[in-house]
Amino acid sequence: MGSPWSELLANLAVVAMFVSVWIHTHVWLDRWAPAVKAAAFGLLMGVGAIILMLTPMQLQPGVLADLRATMIAVAGFFGGPVAGIVAGIMAGAFRTFEGGIGAFAGAVGIAAAMLVGIAGNLALRGRRPTMIDIMILGAAAAAASLLGLSVLPRDVLQMVLPKVALPSSLLIFVSVVLSGLTLYQERRRLEALQSRRIYKAVVETLPDCLNVKDLDGRFIAANPATAALMHAPDAKALIGKTDFDFYPRETARGFREDELAVLASGASSTIEQRVHHEDGTDGWLATLKAPFRDRSGAVVGLITHNRDITVRKQLETELAESQARLGDALTHMADGLVMFDPDGKMVLCNARYSAMFPKTAELRVPGADYRDILRASAARGEGTTPPGAVEEWIAGIMAAQKLVSHRQIRLADGRWLDVRTRPTGDGGSLSVFSDITETKQVEAELMAANEKLNLLAHRDGLTELLTRRAFDEALAREFARASRNAMPLSLLIIDVDWFKRFNDHYGHPAGDECLRAVSRCIEAAARRPADAAARYGGEEFALILPETNARGAFVIAEKLRSKVRDLAVAHAGSEKGIVTVSIGVGTFEAGAAAMESADLLRRADEALYGAKAAGRDRVHGWRPHLSDQRSAGSRKT
Repeated sequence: MGSPWSELLANLAVVAMFVSVWIHTHVWLDRWAPAVKAAAFGLLMGVGAIILMLTPMQLQPGVLADLRATMIAVAGFFGGPVAGIVAGIMAGAFRTFEGGIGAFAGAVGIAAAMLVGIAGNLALRGRRPTMIDIMILGAAAAAASLLGLSVLPRDVLQMVLPKVALPSSLLIFVSVVLSGLTLYQERRRLEALQSRRIYKAVVETLPDCLNVKDLDGRFIAANPATAALMHAPDAKALIGKTDFDFYPRETARGFREDELAVLASGASSTIEQRVHHEDGTDGWLATLKAPFRDRSGAVVGLITHNRDITVRKQLETELAESQARLGDALTHMADGLVMFDPDGKMVLCNARYSAMFPKTAELRVPGADYRDILRASAARGEGTTPPGAVEEWIAGIMAAQKLVSHRQIRLADGRWLDVRTRPTGDGGSLSVFSDITETKQVEAELMAANEKLNLLAHRDGLTELLTRRAFDEALAREFARASRNAMPLSLLIIDVDWFKRFNDHYGHPAGDECLRAVSRCIEAAARRPADAAARYGGEEFALILPETNARGAFVIAEKLRSKVRDLAVAHAGSEKGIVTVSIGVGTFEAGAAAMESADLLRRADEALYGAKAAGRDRVHGWRPHLSDQRSAGSRKT
């Protein structure tokens, strides 16, 4: 054997070789399940650890040092618990098989390295490791190697520690960091490659046209939709060519002028373009042109996004014709009727229309300019005109006369008018005015009454959850549905622990805020539309869970209990130190013995008592013997 340093450096080369083998072969395992891939990674790292142990630095017979901790820690950190355990078991079994004075110390070091790697992986919680994470892993792995040395016999430890502790720990740190950075860079490379594949797939499957041109108008990139628009065989046929190779010269020249304008301004532009193809077909494009810049910010090309709007243009034309016919038909309506020509001059109106505007009735006659009528109306306070913006208000109304519109206006005397406007075939407009004052009043009264009734009948004023009455209705409804459809139904009864003490200590305003916070957690647990959360009474709440069996209800209850704990609301009157809840779970299962909704409620209530009797901050399900206990106890909070 050579010097200890040369042997440890040889170990470093073995580490680099196995990391390199994984980098060049792991893509073959991508089609397998993640657990299989992790096991393969752990197997490879375990083999590497064994080879490292076969080429160690020997301090004295039976006492060896190597970089096995690197392979094991890296396996657990980058491959997860499966990879770490596989590598650790392989290395530990081999070291135990070898035996010797340091067998136990070696096993301890291997176990420590495995735990370091797995703990590091779990600490990441699914996020990508950073360089700092890898440095911490290296330091932890180096420390783990010293843990193995610490259990050597004292006489061996005194000889080994001065010679091996520093160099072996340093090389373990270096090897872990280098290996980790190598795997970290490989992961980033694969993520970048995956991103490029995704972007390429998105661009190629995009139904709209997307392409990039250089400053001379030559295509340097294009998707298949662009090739289809330009009647080219495929996207590759566009590369290096210009619009002049695919469109009539006049059309291509117009496109090029638009491109040069965008390149000169350096700003993006959205335009509509008429397209003429060589085969005589026409179409319309909605086009976005944006400068393409290099890293220094210089414009080096142009990005173009085209959307075919030919069908939309055809539909717009048909819609305009239909609106014109409809506008002409409105002349036969019996409500207030007025027609204006394209210049805003009144053509005709009926008596009902003039009567609707008594303050300006004398002005609303054929031949009058609509703008003058509106100015007089604003001056006489006939309508609700925005102060200081009369001309803008008039301009908005005049512009609306050219469009199909349906609006409601309120006059200064409190009346409401419904106005329906349609352009006529000659460019003018026809409007129908209906007095809807009574309808609006009734509507407002009904809305106010319904809102008040709904609030009183169904929502608790403090928590905004369902009231007890609404809860009873919901429970009866869901229980009947569950019985009819042979589906399970679960009910949670939730009680805030020691709430009376909380109120006595912090006061009722703080108690109300506490109940609101707990209610928000309960409302968040009612994720499905049919779930119903209610304030059952005082500090008690209820949660109805249709189509949920006992197991599912327990999962939801535990999550709810944890969410309340996570609020970390201080509670000096509770042994927990924070606000907690106790939850009772009752479940109606299809095929069980006949029961009523009241029985389900009783079971959940008895289960709640069991949770409180067991120490609070718990979730309990109903058990038959709870009924006897409940009758002898109390539920003071």
